[in-house]
Amino acid sequence: MSELPEESKSGTSNGAKFLTRICSVADGDTADMNTAGKQRMVVTRFFLDRPGYDLQNSSARLWRDAPETCKASDIAAFLVDQGMMTTAQQDDDGLAVEVYLDKFHSYMLLEVCQAERIEFDFSSTSTQDPGVLNIRLTDKSIEGTGTTTPSQASAAPHLCNTSPVGLFAFSLTVALESTNLLGELVPNSVSPSFALTWGPYAFFVSGLLQLIVGMYEVLRNNVYGATAFMAFGCFWLANGTKIIFSSYFPADIPDELLGPDPVGNFIRHIYIFGFACVLFKQTLVMYRLTTALITLLCCLTFVTSFAGWSIAFEWMQMIFGFMVSIFSFYTFAAEFTNEVYQREVFKMYPWNKHSSAEVFGAAGRPNTLQSKATNLRLAHAQGKTGDALFSGASPTTNSTLEGD
Repeated sequence: MSELPEESKSGTSNGAKFLTRICSVADGDTADMNTAGKQRMVVTRFFLDRPGYDLQNSSARLWRDAPETCKASDIAAFLVDQGMMTTAQQDDDGLAVEVYLDKFHSYMLLEVCQAERIEFDFSSTSTQDPGVLNIRLTDKSIEGTGTTTPSQASAAPHLCNTSPVGLFAFSLTVALESTNLLGELVPNSVSPSFALTWGPYAFFVSGLLQLIVGMYEVLRNNVYGATAFMAFGCFWLANGTKIIFSSYFPADIPDELLGPDPVGNFIRHIYIFGFACVLFKQTLVMYRLTTALITLLCCLTFVTSFAGWSIAFEWMQMIFGFMVSIFSFYTFAAEFTNEVYQREVFKMYPWNKHSSAEVFGAAGRPNTLQSKATNLRLAHAQGKTGDALFSGASPTTNSTLEGD
C-alpha cells in the first residue's frame, strides 16, 4: 500500500501514513475487484476560509468516475450535486470557490480557472490510488465586514431607517425627565400638573415607541439600534407605569411604597450604566457623534445611581439630562436629514472609512445561529458517494493549462 500525502496549508506533502481504505464495490457485490479497482476516484477535500481553518479542518467527499480531463465546470457541477454549493450561489457569486493548483502551489478562483482554461488530469487515479482535489470556500455574505451580495441585498425587504424617530423619542424623554426633576429641586418652577402629562409620555413615547423602533431595527439587521432602543424602550415602559400609577391612582398605593428608594434606584441605574458602557464600546467603530452622545449617557446614568442619597447628584442628573437631550436631538436631526437628502448635510464625524452609513446603526452577522462550517460538513450528497472506507495512496492532482 502506498502512502497518501498529508498536505499542509500550502498543499505540500510530508509523507504521513493513513490506514484507511476505499471499498471499490459494495458489500456482497461479486464484481471483479480488479476491474472495479480501476474506477477513477478523486478525494475532494474542502474547508471554510476562516481564521485558523486550513486543510487540517477540512471535510471530504468521494468523487467516483471523475472525468479524465476535469474542467472547472465539472468541479462546480460536483459541488452542486454534493450540496456544498447551490446554483444560486454559483450564479450570484455568493460563494467564492478556490481550487488548489499543485503545479503553482496556490489557490485560484473557480471562475478564473474556467476563463484561463485550466484543466485537471484524473486519468491515472483509481480507488487504490485516488487523486486529491483541495477546495477553499469563502462565504461572502458573512465576512467580518457584514457585507451582503447584490442578490441578497435586492431580495432583502426595503425597510426604512426608524432610528431617527427612536432618537427623537429618547431626546424628548430625557428632557421631560429633567424638567420633572427641576420641579422637585426648584419649588414652583414647574406646575404640579406636569406629572399628569409626563407619565403618559414616559409610557407611550419613551417606552412603547422606542420598543417598536427596536423591533423594526431587528428586521433591518441593525443589531446596535435594536439592542439600544428595545432595552431603553422597556426601561421606560416600567418607569412610565410607575409614574402613571403614582400620579393618577395615588390613593390606591400605600404610603410606604411611595417614598424614596435610594438602594433600588442605585441597583437599577448601575446596571443601566453598565449597559451604556457596552453601547459606548461599540460606538468606537461608528461615529464620533454617537460616541459623544453615549459618553454623556454614561455620565447621566452614573450620577443618577447616587441621586437617591445626594441633592448634589440630583442637580448633576438634571444638568447631564438636558445635555443628553440636546445631543440626542442633534443626532436625530443629523440622521433624519442625511437619510432624506442621501448625503451628509449634518456632520457626523466617522471614526474610520468603514463606519456604517447610519449614525446609530451597526449591522450584525447574518446566518450565525448555525455555523457555515457545520452546514458544509453536513451537506447532503444527492448522488452516490460510496462507502466511506478509504484505502490506498493518493497523489496530488495534476493541474494543466490547455495548450501546455
